[in-house]
Amino acid sequence: MNPLSLVIITDTHYYSKKNWVAGNPYAFPPKREQQYRRGSEEIIKYVFDEICNDGEPEIVLISGDLTNNGEYTSHEEMRELLRQLQARGKNVFVTTATHDYRQNEKSYGYDENHNQVPVPAFTREMLYDYYTEFSFDKALSVHMPSMCYTAQLADGYRLLALNDDHGKDHAGYDDDCLKWIEEQVELAHKDNQFIVAMTHHPVLTPSPLYKIIGPNDLLEDGEERAKQFADMGIPCIFTGHSHIQNITSIKSEKGNICYDVSTSALVGFPPYYRHATINPDERKISISSVLIKDVPGLDTEGMPLSDYTKKLFLGVVEDMLNSAEHDYPTFQNLAIGMSISKEKSAKLKPIIRPVAKVLNRLSFGKVWRLTRLRNGVSRKEIAPIKKKLAVPFITDVVSNLYKGDADLDVNSPEYRVAVGFLKTADSLTKPFKKKLNSIGIESISALIMPLLHKEGIGDSDAELEY
Repeated sequence: MNPLSLVIITDTHYYSKKNWVAGNPYAFPPKREQQYRRGSEEIIKYVFDEICNDGEPEIVLISGDLTNNGEYTSHEEMRELLRQLQARGKNVFVTTATHDYRQNEKSYGYDENHNQVPVPAFTREMLYDYYTEFSFDKALSVHMPSMCYTAQLADGYRLLALNDDHGKDHAGYDDDCLKWIEEQVELAHKDNQFIVAMTHHPVLTPSPLYKIIGPNDLLEDGEERAKQFADMGIPCIFTGHSHIQNITSIKSEKGNICYDVSTSALVGFPPYYRHATINPDERKISISSVLIKDVPGLDTEGMPLSDYTKKLFLGVVEDMLNSAEHDYPTFQNLAIGMSISKEKSAKLKPIIRPVAKVLNRLSFGKVWRLTRLRNGVSRKEIAPIKKKLAVPFITDVVSNLYKGDADLDVNSPEYRVAVGFLKTADSLTKPFKKKLNSIGIESISALIMPLLHKEGIGDSDAELEY
């Protein structure tokens, strides 16, 4: 069978400039959050131009959150961009997701005084007929309640496009949808088809930390579903939603493997899209990632786009720590952008506030003294960094959650001091081990160590064997 190459995109979060009522979007400062709404049009147009260059794959998969929050104008303009992409020879397949509708029919724009004002938004029902030229019109089978479908990508390759958002407060597949999935997989295998699968929410947690801060942003019963997919003969599924660049895997009890290839938001930090080449004869899937560095016409204050989006999003970490100590309601609002709900942050206030107070004053010298018996760093080694504040380092560690491929030098004093700190934290929290286990925390080290240095499968470029 000939190998098949694909372009993988997710979370475009297109936000029409018409939603700035005053008509000048650049009069408004960008909001500190995961998606760079103000620059979404420029970024998407640039990437669509790039993937129309010679040598780029013909097939393009986009797995949901096409728009910011379902605004009429955003859908109109995004659909037109997809039509133009398809007219240029690309075979485009999409699914929609949670950010593509609002059941109260209202999203938000801004007036001339920078105040939010309501703007009309799609309901979920309106999505059924809106993107059919990139989905149902090409479908071999459609499960209408969920808006899942199958389609033929090329000779020997069948797309299983799964919409895991079915209008409820969680992401997953109900019994009827699961039955349809099983039937479609059986038919595909009967026709000797390799199954290419995509869904919106991560099937497997991209990080132990994410499972704690964003459990409702994962596919319901995800590990069980991934094992089912593995045993069905689906070795890989492309996902989004988390805005995290990550590749992880799970093996079923029968020894079959399924990889979750989660791609970061096209208009967020870091701004990536992927290439995937599937080679069934070699039982291998090759993944590579393209980082969007510069977008003509987009003001990024002289920085590469990835640095600018990092500043917009993760520059908020220092603000969060400061407000956690001095203005907790503001902290709660900021924490929403990192998938921590107000309810959760309210429950965690007795822990977060004192921790923030300590962190705001913390230097590497102080951490070294507190953890000297566990970090193995000499006085000579710590001297050059002893006055270095810990918060910027923490920001970089948090950034590793989203960009993947954590690569802090394991021989550096920063790494060894951090490990000493985590060992100390594990020791101090031992009396609360049962409580931590009850909320899914094995240990503090187990949560944070993958954000310092990752071994195994790469998150951006990888050869996936199955």
